[in-house]
Amino acid sequence: MSLDSAHAYLAFPHLEPELRAELEPLLKAAEAGDAKASAELEDRFSEPLAFGTGGLRGFMAAGLRRMNLPNIRRVSMALANVASRRAPGKMVAVVGFDTRLNSQAFGRACAEVLAAAGYQVFLGDRPLPTPFLCFAMKRLGAGCGAIVTASHNPKEYNGFKAYNDLGGQVVEPWDAEVEAHMAGLPLVPEPPIVPAGRIQPIPAEVEAAYIAMGQDLLQHPKAFEAARILYTPFHGTGIAFVPALFERAGLPLSVSPSQGVQDGTFPTAPRPNPEELAAYAAPLKEAEAMDAEVILANDPDADRIGVVARRNGAWELMSGNDLAALTLDYLCTQRGRKGAVVSTVVTSDFMAEVARYHGLPVVWTLTGFKNIAVCMDRLEALGEPYAFGAEESYGMLLPPDLRDKDGVTAALVVAELAGHYKAMGQNLFEAVDALMAKVGTFRNRLVNLEDPRPGGAKRFAEAMGRIRAAGLASLGGEKVVSWEDFQTGLWHDGDRSEPILDRPDSRAVALPIPRSNVLKFRLESGAFAAFRPSGTEPKLKVYLQGRGGEAQLDLMETEARSLLGL
Repeated sequence: MSLDSAHAYLAFPHLEPELRAELEPLLKAAEAGDAKASAELEDRFSEPLAFGTGGLRGFMAAGLRRMNLPNIRRVSMALANVASRRAPGKMVAVVGFDTRLNSQAFGRACAEVLAAAGYQVFLGDRPLPTPFLCFAMKRLGAGCGAIVTASHNPKEYNGFKAYNDLGGQVVEPWDAEVEAHMAGLPLVPEPPIVPAGRIQPIPAEVEAAYIAMGQDLLQHPKAFEAARILYTPFHGTGIAFVPALFERAGLPLSVSPSQGVQDGTFPTAPRPNPEELAAYAAPLKEAEAMDAEVILANDPDADRIGVVARRNGAWELMSGNDLAALTLDYLCTQRGRKGAVVSTVVTSDFMAEVARYHGLPVVWTLTGFKNIAVCMDRLEALGEPYAFGAEESYGMLLPPDLRDKDGVTAALVVAELAGHYKAMGQNLFEAVDALMAKVGTFRNRLVNLEDPRPGGAKRFAEAMGRIRAAGLASLGGEKVVSWEDFQTGLWHDGDRSEPILDRPDSRAVALPIPRSNVLKFRLESGAFAAFRPSGTEPKLKVYLQGRGGEAQLDLMETEARSLLGL
């Protein structure tokens, strides 16, 4: 079947020459009996590239299950079709791209498809951060948008994030309809004819408005001494706005000489992920040389933020959980931030306890900022203000008008926060410890499990089934007092069960949380373990929260691995 699909793919006369040149020798080798070539061909054509969390992501190469110009055109055609039906009066679209290889060409191809479909398209004139493009969508009244990026993946990847008319990543029913429409399109659509003037650059005043919005987030604390900060965009798009934001705010900032250069090969950070300390190897050396106190990082599309600071003289990566809780507390103590706080079911309770400490309601949702955006839309419909939203994977959103995480404006506020605590005689880790002394101790650990052997995803699914069927009486030496099965949507406490609600403390306005293959077990001390497998890859994440020291997390991790057969 894959051989037939590859032949059909090559039969399209408008297939890009570079894709044809790559695929023809692979097909010839497979037909000659080369097992490795046959396996590669099977991987490329056995199924389409899945339209997952907001869009596509995969290796760049020829094939149905790869990122390339034909697939960009297919998904763009599908997005145009769905958006024109779901938001018929908003025929404006915004398209952007990051610094990755082929991103600019993919972004242009997307813009051409949307323009040919009748949209007035505003296309970024250079690599721009995802949060700015989300801002531009809202500002320009877009009916849809798209951003070509693979976030923090290695250089071989690229991706496509799709956005709806509310400025958030597509959710039901948009996502299913886009995927269904893609299935009926040719494998290699013909490049469209674009009407003159239908593609324009994003107006300069939109960029000025975004920078002004960032300035409005500053808290201007009475106690402040600017921290010595080194910034790295990991060769990505953050460099387009972060230095300008700091300059406007009058805050000093040094940019990493090695990683401040936009480069889609990510030469100093093969895995440009702010969650991994290894990605900071080059800026850590630079920070030592300049005697920096804090390193701030954005991933290549600048929607996430990472912080590395000194603890007892050694550099340490702060967790996304701790950074979110500290930032929320800072916003509340400085200007008395009011409104609801949105968190995800695998994020630490630390942020939620900070919210309660300041008298703010908490809304819970599934992993992913597309789900946080839905909660924000609902808050707006209810007339409730939004205060803050975050998830453990280094994503925070401070501006209430955006609908996706923003590492750019977060970098500005975190820098100011660091200067405030410096004036108070504390580094960032000491500030976290002081906050925990007020609201309770929360220690967290993320365990990433992968099983690349054939059948890995199936084995993880079977392990989830075993745990779901048998339940857990104890974990880490503690009794399990309740558990939540997000696949059935039920919370269990002994023989009692009830729906899992997004606002258990505000039942009058609460709704059931959407279904997902996630299990979460709560222990007597307030510790928890949550299990979440990938829907498309042989991966499973285990989120652990302890209320004591590292020893408790070590024991919980050991038992969790045993449960999963690893």
